[in-house]
Amino acid sequence: MSTDRALNIDTSSELYTEDATEEKLTARGTTSRMDIEFEEYKHLRRAEPACKVLPRTLKWVASLLPNVQPTSLLRHYARIANVIAAAWRHTSSLHSYMDDLLGDKRGARQGFPPEVLRELVALKRYHDSLEASSSPD
Repeated sequence: MSTDRALNIDTSSELYTEDATEEKLTARGTTSRMDIEFEEYKHLRRAEPACKVLPRTLKWVASLLPNVQPTSLLRHYARIANVIAAAWRHTSSLHSYMDDLLGDKRGARQGFPPEVLRELVALKRYHDSLEASSSPD
């Protein structure tokens, strides 16, 4: 069965071409193949990341020294703050995540706004200082 028949696309229409985009097909009121595939496999997807600050993240921020509390990070990138809060007590996970945030392995990242970058670096340094003071010499 061809895709044209499955989607009930009228190939005689002037909107239809072999390289018709999803937008053109959807604009005519038909369901795109992408929509069908999304619905078919939606149940297999992980939950969407929380794009708002979670209560446990607010607790974590309150436990930090005032000069390292990441207010801009919370305001602009709540999802990232949530991940940092969750990883805070797991040193290797936090280091790995912070290295990914602060490094540019893909080569074309725009980067964070300066105030968010300062907060991320301050958090990393603060966590490193906590590690150093708690490790036996």
